[in-house]
Amino acid sequence: MLGTLGVWALLPTAVQGNVLRLLSAAAFASAFTPFSNPPRSPPWASAPPSRRTCVFFEAPGVRGSTKTLGKLLDAGPGPPRIIRCLYSRCCFGIWNLTRDQAQVAMQGCRDSDEPGCESPQCNLSLRAHPSPGSTLFTCSCGNDLCNANYSHLPPLGSPGTPGPQGPQAAPGESIWMALALLGLCLLLLLLGSIVVALLQRKACRAPGGPEPELEPDGGWSAGLPELPDLCFSQVIWEGRHAVVWAGRLQGELVAIKAFPRRAVAQFRAERALYELPGLQHDHIVRFITASRGGPGPGPCGPLLILELHPKGSLCHYLAQHASDWRTSLWMALSLSQGLAFLHEERWQDGQYKPGIAHRDLSSQNVLIREDGSCAIADLGLALVLPGLHQPPTWTPPQPRGPAAVMEAGTQRYMAPELLDKTLDLQDWGAALRQADVYSLALLLWEILSRCPDLWPDNSPPPFQLAYEAELGSAPTTCELWALAVEQRRRPYIPSTWHRLATDPSGLRDLLEDCWDADPEARLTAECVRQRLAALAHPQEAHPDPEGGADSCPPLHPRD
Repeated sequence: MLGTLGVWALLPTAVQGNVLRLLSAAAFASAFTPFSNPPRSPPWASAPPSRRTCVFFEAPGVRGSTKTLGKLLDAGPGPPRIIRCLYSRCCFGIWNLTRDQAQVAMQGCRDSDEPGCESPQCNLSLRAHPSPGSTLFTCSCGNDLCNANYSHLPPLGSPGTPGPQGPQAAPGESIWMALALLGLCLLLLLLGSIVVALLQRKACRAPGGPEPELEPDGGWSAGLPELPDLCFSQVIWEGRHAVVWAGRLQGELVAIKAFPRRAVAQFRAERALYELPGLQHDHIVRFITASRGGPGPGPCGPLLILELHPKGSLCHYLAQHASDWRTSLWMALSLSQGLAFLHEERWQDGQYKPGIAHRDLSSQNVLIREDGSCAIADLGLALVLPGLHQPPTWTPPQPRGPAAVMEAGTQRYMAPELLDKTLDLQDWGAALRQADVYSLALLLWEILSRCPDLWPDNSPPPFQLAYEAELGSAPTTCELWALAVEQRRRPYIPSTWHRLATDPSGLRDLLEDCWDADPEARLTAECVRQRLAALAHPQEAHPDPEGGADSCPPLHPRD
């Protein structure tokens, strides 16, 4: 930093404010930049047991202010005032001596403890000659209110003391000195920012390094290990609360969901869902571990390490590929199996798995596995549902009020009762399951729309999202409400879809029973799974063994 604030009057008035802002910014940045484990903390990184108090005064002609270096205390209506230092235990004073008359120019807190601050008294030292016949003297001292008055002036005749034969500043000397000091300040600020960046990078990426200190937000990194073998490759998805990277962990391809520190709550909620007992299923994305780190030198954050499916999302896959009837039905069946498993409350091998509503089913949040089946991803908005068979000692986390229950993900796939805010809050567990089934119906429509066997000449149209033909690629909430709620319209089902030899009306009935405007008239996810299994294996009249005891309405042609 600058050797002293006593160079103040040397700077042109237009520069004074800028230097003050630089000093203040540097002080605040140093005070609030999170150091994970610095080798040595600067003096202002932790508050001293008792703050230094100094006299505070600034002459009327001074531009800018050093009041940001402390907290002004009420000590009377007029100057001088008292300031309690934030970043040092050192006071300063600047006096201007003209014709043997000393006038105070500035008093206040220093931005850091530097040589000279150990002095108990304000012993002036000459700094410069801003003009002929005028000399600036400064002091630094380390006692409360020690800068109220100076103790003595340097002896007359000493170098730089004003007098008849005293040395005078050469023309332009003050300007050059000011520019040099300003350049030094900027250089030190740059070096400081580089050091901070290196320390943060070491804290995030150094394998086997020391554990970071707990953060003020409650210690988000507590219990999160670093993974030295974790490598970030490329970004494959960016969302509102996280960025998903493709990477490798111990040679295995993985997906890395990286959260910024401001989204720690979202990270914890999603991690808690993935770590529920018994949540392992072929058609739910596999959770591997939680960690901390980052792809580069920036601040590290919490990470979820998940199974990677290189074929990408259902949306991306359908845009690139058309699939025959067998493959399309396999995609649809596996998707319904995953959702039915999420919704189901079950005991298995002594472990209790609660029912879970996804609340953000979209073709971006469903991934395609190597065998062509689907895996449901992104449990960021998922919610544990109240159950009938839960252990007596286990209580599901409750949503924070009606607004939290009504929260949902992608607008395009929102059920009508979410669009018009009429979701049944009395039985919100069943209501959220019904809203998921509506979203599932739109995904089934997207899958079937890319099946050549359902179109004349085996030529399906280019892929479109649900309602894209009616409302375009970015519909508003009002447009979706008018279409899906007020007009009760749904994506168009071509007549050619009815011509399957296995069941002429099966597909239409299935979709209409899933996206019915009346939530209570919709199928359960398990019933959807059973109907799709019946379409895939028409020779089998009984439900699939995985179906459990749920009874489903039989397939029937509509009028």
